[in-house]
Formats: sequence, C-alpha cells, structure tokens
Amino acid sequence: MRYLGLLLCLPAASLTAAPLRKPRLPAGRMISTIVIETHNVFDTSSPRENKMLYRAANRFHIQTREPVIERELLFEVGEAFNPLLIEETERNLRTLPFIRRAEVSATVNKFGTVDVLVRTYDSWSLEVVANFKRVGGSTGIKGGLAEHNIVGQGKSGSLVYSRDGSAESKAFGYQDPQFLHYKRLRYSINAIVSPGNRNYSMELTRPFYASIARMSAGATLNYTEAPLGTYTRRITEAGANYGLAVATSTERTRHVKFGFLAHRAESTGPSQDLEQLGFLQLGADWEELDFVTLRRIQRFTRDEDYNLGFGIFPAVAWAPPARLLGTTGSQVLPSVTVRKNFAWEDNLVLFNTGYRSKYSNGGNSNRVASLDAAYFMYRFNNQTLAAHAGVDLGWRLDPAAPLFLGEINGLRGYGLSEFSGNRRFLFNIEDRVYVHDDLFRLLDVGAVAFYDTGYSWPASKTVDPSDLKSSVGVGLRLASSRSAGNSPVRVDLAYPLNDHYGRTRWSLSILAGQAF
Repeated sequence: MRYLGLLLCLPAASLTAAPLRKPRLPAGRMISTIVIETHNVFDTSSPRENKMLYRAANRFHIQTREPVIERELLFEVGEAFNPLLIEETERNLRTLPFIRRAEVSATVNKFGTVDVLVRTYDSWSLEVVANFKRVGGSTGIKGGLAEHNIVGQGKSGSLVYSRDGSAESKAFGYQDPQFLHYKRLRYSINAIVSPGNRNYSMELTRPFYASIARMSAGATLNYTEAPLGTYTRRITEAGANYGLAVATSTERTRHVKFGFLAHRAESTGPSQDLEQLGFLQLGADWEELDFVTLRRIQRFTRDEDYNLGFGIFPAVAWAPPARLLGTTGSQVLPSVTVRKNFAWEDNLVLFNTGYRSKYSNGGNSNRVASLDAAYFMYRFNNQTLAAHAGVDLGWRLDPAAPLFLGEINGLRGYGLSEFSGNRRFLFNIEDRVYVHDDLFRLLDVGAVAFYDTGYSWPASKTVDPSDLKSSVGVGLRLASSRSAGNSPVRVDLAYPLNDHYGRTRWSLSILAGQAF
C-alpha cells in the first residue's frame, strides 16, 4: 500500500536515503600530504548562489579557521593510512555544530603514497532565537542570540530569555571544544536564573573522542538553588572522572571509567534538612563499531551516522556510609543500557533497553526497566514511514517522580504530562513527507500525518486496550538547510480521540526536533 506522499503526487527528491558505504582504499601506505579546504555557508561560485543576499551573508559570517579542523583529524602526515580513521574523522567533523557537511577523501599519488583531502562546509552559525510554543494549553516564548562559531574558532556562546506561562528565566552559556587550543579538551560554563531559582555549572573534560583514544578525564561543578514550598533547597555537586581504554581498535571500543561525585543538599527554613553523600562511580562500555550513513531519518538533507554494532553500557554509583567522607546515608545506584541497531535494504531499526534502580538504607526503590524501538522505511526518496514503540515498567517510584505521559513526551493532543503511574506504554506512527529541499537556499520544508496511542497507569490498576488514549493529526516541519543540526521545528495539530474533558478538541503544539 502506497502511503500519503504518493497520494499527494509529490516529486521525488534528489537526495537518496540508501545506506552510504564508500569504497575503501587499502590500508598500509604512508600519508604524504593532508590538504584542508574550508568553505563558506554559500557557494558564490555557483550562479544559483551568486546573489546579493548570499554574498552579504558570507561576508558577515567568519569562516572556520583551518587549525580548528586540523585539530580534529585522527591522522597525521607520515603515519600509515587507515581507511577506518578517515571515516571516523568524517563522522566526528559532522557532529560539530558549525559544520553542515564534511568530506574526507584519499588518493594514491604517483609515488605510491596517499594524499588526503579534507573538505568542510560551514553552517550558518549565528542564531536568532525567537520561538513560540503552545502545548497543552500553556504558552511559552523564547528570544535571544546564539553564536556557534565565534570568530571562526569553533567556540559558542548564547544569551536567551524565555517565559513559559508565568515563569520566566534568563540563560547564558559558553562552550569551547578546543580549550586553550588543546586537542579535544572541552570547556563549558552555563547559568540559568529565574525568580527564586538559580543554576550554575562548569565542566572541563577530555572525552573518549575516538576509537583510538586511550584515556578520558574531566571535572564538573554544579550549584542549584530552588524553592521547595516555604523552604529553599540548595544543591552543590562537584566531581572528577577518569577513563581508560582496555584496548584501542577501530572496530570496537572497550572502556572502563572511574569517578567521584560529592553531593550536598540542604534546605533552609523553619526545619533544616541536610543530605551529604560521596559517590564512588564505576562504569564501562563495550561497543562494536559498524556505521552506515543515511538521510531522511531525524534530519532533512544532512548525512546521519548510525552504529549497527552491539553495545552494552553498565554503571554503578556507590555512596558508602563512611565517616571519612562525611556522608549522612548510604546509596547504590546501578544502571545498564543495551543498544543494537539494524539496517537492510530500505529499512532501519533502532533498539534500546535499560534498567536502573536505587538502593538506599537497605531498601530498593525507583526501579525502572525500559524498552524502546523505532523503525524507519525510506523506500521512496521524498518520504519516510516512521514508527516507534516504548514500554517502561517502574517499581516503588518516588511519588514526586512517576512515569508521566502527555504531549511533551510523545502523546500529542493531551496535556503536557496528563497521565502518570508506574507503568507506561506509547506507540507512534508517522508518514514524513519531504516537500521541498533547500527552498530559497535557506529552508527545508516537510509535512507529516500521524497517529499516537498510549497510557500511563499504576500497577494496581487492570488495563485493557479500551483504556489507551489516542490521537490523530497532521503537522508541518521546517528546518534550516544551512544549519549543521538540520533538525526541524515541528508544528503539530492533533485531534484527541478520548477524554477531552471540555477542552478544545484540536490541540496545537510547536516544539523542536522530530517527535521520535
């Protein structure tokens, strides 16, 4: 059965969604040259983009400096050529917020050595934040400025004002992915201030930036102050972490991670309450690396990299009741995540499952087991059929933090978090139609038709299919074709099929990103 896009008789897009696996040059030859070419947002050598508006935009935008790209390379002149590191470099460059496209190619020259050419294409990095959101009867606005490539050095900063209902806030952020010009040393500071609320955070970290990275390290500091009834709750956290690669390989990652987090929370008011914990953290990851490159999954016209390899990520945090650490209680926080993706012909399946719990003072609580799967069929170039299903099972959850379900997390047409309990089910299906790519060299335009159904309920309640809450609707998708993210703004008009309780039957929501 052909679906919505064919009924609309839209022309096929020029971009293919088939998996991209490039032919690989054999490994072993020496790299003799590396040439880096950075390109501006618009290609004014092309008659279609050699217009006054695009030329002015290029002059206003400061092009990414070559040393910024050079510091991201996973190979050097004089090293043996490894095609897997070429591909990994290309993927890493695509994740940078100021790069919308990256291409790394290699050729054998007449001397039998390898010449590598790195091409990057800048995204439009100055963002005017001007958002309007209406979800579940609540209205929100946001305005400000964000620059993702300050003076071409890859640094980013933002200053944003927002109001959600009667609550307003101001946020400042600054990130530097190459702090003091060191390779892959990342630094960030953030501040969010609103009446009665404050949050300040700082982080300095060197992550596992690639499969060949041998270690990671970092430090974090966070302070939060928020009202809690007639009290004020202040939380201070400081931590340090270190990771070590058991072995390095371009085919899999095997890491162990260690850390310590000091947590102090106190309430000020008529009755003071102090919680002080010192967490010892241990984690690991084991993941096979087998990437495919697709389009038309979460984005419009950008390459998207998906790892098909099996991965498992266990972790545990332990706060021992040790007087040496000055703790006021004992906690153990175990968790594990398992991930496996599949791709064949015109199909992609993303599969995640996980478990987390909290052992505190001899009791086991906040146990949550989750299973999440998403399916995408991109047989036709101008559309994608997408489906998602998720199940969450909770035991002894904190009464203040049940499993919510509503418009904000996937069930469109209902309240923000209208349903709650310790069991949750959600199913979505969408036909995503890509109407126009790169309209006016600025905008990607799409449309969707969708159906959502799900529910959240207490374990003590017997639930049958008639209890599920469902909705249908249509939506508009708009994405900047010259941004690196290329993630759409979604405007959805949903019609709830159950229990509207006197509300207007049609519900409008304007949010960022795909629904799933």
